[in-house]
This record gives sequence, C-alpha cells and structure tokens, in this order.
Amino acid sequence: MEVHDYGFRTGHLCVDTDPALCVPCQERLDRQLALLPRVYGELEVVLVAAQDPGDRLSGTDRPGIPLNGPAVEARAAIRDTLTSWADLMVEGRTVRLPLRTVPALAAFLRRHLGWLAVHPAADDAANDIDTVLQRALAVARPHEALAPLAPLAVPVGP
Repeated sequence: MEVHDYGFRTGHLCVDTDPALCVPCQERLDRQLALLPRVYGELEVVLVAAQDPGDRLSGTDRPGIPLNGPAVEARAAIRDTLTSWADLMVEGRTVRLPLRTVPALAAFLRRHLGWLAVHPAADDAANDIDTVLQRALAVARPHEALAPLAPLAVPVGP
C-alpha cells in the first residue's frame, strides 16, 4: 500500500450535520486500520537504534540496548489508540474484547467499523487513527514524503 492509498484527513469534516462518517472517510479509515499492523512491524525493525562504532569509548560498558525513542513512542501510541477504541466498542455491547495485539485490535476495529462509523465519537476515532498512523509513518519511513492530501471533496446537495 502506498502513501497516497490511504491519505490523511487534513481539513475534512464530514460530521457537520451528522456524527456518522461519510463513505469515503469510512473507506479511508478501513485502509488505515489495515495498514497499522504493518507499520507497527516496520517500527520494530527501527526500534534498536543503529550503533555508531565511533561513539563507543574503550573500556566502558553501556547497560541495556540503545533504543530508538521515537519508534518506542510510536509503537505505544498505535497500541494505546487501538486499545482505547476497541474498549469503547465493547462497553455496553455483547462483543468480546480481542487479544491485545495490534493485528487483533486492528482487525476487530475493521470488523466493527460500521458500528464505529455511526458512533457520536466516530470523527474523534478517525482523527486519532489518522494522527497515530501519520506519526508512525514519519518514524518508520522517514525517507518518504508524507505531505497531507488535499481535503476530501464532499458533494453538497442537488
């Protein structure tokens, strides 16, 4: 999936009169949820910071493994965001919580996207997932330009 395939929600508000997400926003959210587990895996690859042999002083020990702080934070943000929205879906409903893994959480949210799309907090969910994906991609794929796309045009009445 290329960057242009999922886009970002820059300036688009499809909830002016209705809390439900419009169909293009639902489709974008579905694509973003499908991509998050892959990006989470890409962040694992960059998790261990590349060690510069010139930084090491002879005779010194550095305890632990040097980690890439932004990658740690991006992975935690993905997991926390998906967990938060999955928890909301389960509250007051007769659905079971998924495993607390990013692939299971993302699949759960995709399976229940129709319910989420009409929830009063649907726009917040779309914005949260959009933001966490955009930030994660900036860390996982810093070489790719992540310029937000133009706002989605929504037809206005006849």
